[in-house]
Amino acid sequence: MRVLFTIQYLGTRYAGWQTQSNATGVQQVIEIALSTLCKQPMRIEGAGRTDSGVHARGQRAHADLPIQIRPRGLLLGLNDLLPADIRIVDVVPVADPFHARFDASSKTYVYQIWNDSVAEVFHALTYAHVASRLEMGRMRDAAKALVGRHDFKSFTVAEPEVSSTTRTIKSVSVESEGRKVWIRVTADGFLRHMVRRIAGSLIEIGRGKLPTDAMRDALEPTFAPARWTAPAHGLVLENVEYDASHRPGPPESADDKMTAEA
Repeated sequence: MRVLFTIQYLGTRYAGWQTQSNATGVQQVIEIALSTLCKQPMRIEGAGRTDSGVHARGQRAHADLPIQIRPRGLLLGLNDLLPADIRIVDVVPVADPFHARFDASSKTYVYQIWNDSVAEVFHALTYAHVASRLEMGRMRDAAKALVGRHDFKSFTVAEPEVSSTTRTIKSVSVESEGRKVWIRVTADGFLRHMVRRIAGSLIEIGRGKLPTDAMRDALEPTFAPARWTAPAHGLVLENVEYDASHRPGPPESADDKMTAEA
């Protein structure tokens, strides 16, 4: 019985999503709780990795359960075992072929900024502090160049562990309310540090330290790697989307006990 979890977590205490041998990842904390509930070793497959210190509102992961349990019972049971900074917010039964990572059509990240001369205590863990005034118009104009299919080699690590650094950004927005600024990026996939380097570059543009055409120039093949990497704690995985053919839904079997409760 395959189920899809929607997961929120505060990444401050964790070395990213993935299970690691020398540090604690969010994945392994959930796997320990699920193993306790199912009374046997369990694995979950996440929709994607997040780096150390990065948060999530809508991470997705699937697991194959060896026991019959209703979704609400599973949700409550896991949250009872998990620490307060990790929450399962939804459980949906899915058909066996569904895969949380490979069936994802796009992901949305939001970079959160507290733009004021003094950092705000109650947002210190999830908002990056930028003391200099940011010009929203400059940032919005610069962000337009990122939309479309481009080689984002300049926005990732020097030696990326992927066969291609080409990705398609579907949308980029720069929004503000009071002292809060949000840079929201939706793409078919992301490279390591990609959103943080996009955010870092846009922040420098907003501060007037870079010209507005810096983003367009950064997409040129000969451009040196972006040097401006925004801090990890301002980044949040907001959502993982699936297209209609792979959208999570109940298994085909009408008598599956998992479908008894939404």
